[in-house]
Amino acid sequence: MVGSEKLDTEAIVCETSLGSMSSDKSTCKPFSPTIGKSRLPLKRRTKRSPSPSRQRGSKPPLISALKRRIAALEAQNNWLRTEGALWNGAASFRQVIDASPVPLSVDDMQGTIEYLNEKFIKKFGYSREELPTSAAWFARAYPDPEYRRQVAQQWQAMVKKGLRTGREIGPLEVEVTCKDGSVRRVDFIGRLLGKKLLLAANDLTERERLEQQIVKISEQERERIGQDLHDGLCQLLSGIKFKTTLLEQKLEAKTAAEAADARALEDLLNSAIQQAKNVARGLHPVELEAGGLMAALESLADSVSSVYGIVCVCPRKRSVLVHDHFTATHFYRIAQEAINNAVRHGHAQRISVRLTRNRNGLRLTVQDNGVGFATKTRRKTGMGLHLMRYRARAMGAHLELRSQPHKGTTIKCWLRTAPI
Repeated sequence: MVGSEKLDTEAIVCETSLGSMSSDKSTCKPFSPTIGKSRLPLKRRTKRSPSPSRQRGSKPPLISALKRRIAALEAQNNWLRTEGALWNGAASFRQVIDASPVPLSVDDMQGTIEYLNEKFIKKFGYSREELPTSAAWFARAYPDPEYRRQVAQQWQAMVKKGLRTGREIGPLEVEVTCKDGSVRRVDFIGRLLGKKLLLAANDLTERERLEQQIVKISEQERERIGQDLHDGLCQLLSGIKFKTTLLEQKLEAKTAAEAADARALEDLLNSAIQQAKNVARGLHPVELEAGGLMAALESLADSVSSVYGIVCVCPRKRSVLVHDHFTATHFYRIAQEAINNAVRHGHAQRISVRLTRNRNGLRLTVQDNGVGFATKTRRKTGMGLHLMRYRARAMGAHLELRSQPHKGTTIKCWLRTAPI
């Protein structure tokens, strides 16, 4: 106890001081504490000559030990205060994370998930015990091994870039498989906080559902206009052409000079009819309804070859059937826009359009030998690329663009879970 040590110290100091003050040979009456009325006898101390250390004014060993003990207690108290502040700070940080309406997770950058907020658990259905590490999250969220590998590669590249530049990591748009088996479209964005990684998950499922409805309504309106052009304007122009042909024949029978004018008028009508049909076919590809996506792509390639005088092919190793009209329409529009960009901006002389299917899904590839461009240095992109990405996102597909100067451009659009 600290109190008893202090009492003994005072007694020793008193005796030492009295002993040193006796210059003659008289003895100092020893100090003895009393308990009640009785006195506790103390052994008479033999007079000793002061040690050299005491002669120099050094402190007794017990006082030094006591001060060391007090210093140790103060250091321990300061450590406890620091740990308490850190604990309170961590508790406050977790309260802020739990109060966030966005799913959040904290990673130690070594593969361990330190914390998941309640919104994250509610959104995806996995508990904290089920997701102790990043590997456990990847195994559950991306059950397909091939897709898991692709997501891991893209995320690792983004993390390296974020560490190098000090900026936010991502965004990375992926499909996450929840615990109940449902698939959600999620956009992940990371932010470095010291040696921790704060990860936010933005659920895009509802937004994409609304986008799909908007695109579907837009496609229905395009098809209606295309059908009206085909059945209305084109038929009217065909009737005028027929009347013009009859007029030309009558004028030729009369050997009138106006017969040549009637023949020129007939040629103009033929050109107008062809252009109207091309517009109607662009708005509503009839082949998409009759022979499926493969037949529509082949017809598109033939039309590009005849109109622009370049080589545009659509090789077919085997038939690929896409019964979902919504998906087939989006793939057709993406191929149409990619071909237009290759002709107008890339000045391509050869374009190849391929549609394939494997166990991972459906893939559309449009490749050209145009001038190309540097994707890393190109800041502004045209409306066509934005529309292609928009359509890919609307049907849950992934669009990839690769291009190099003087080496052409390749656009790939793949749908992991394509409806068939």
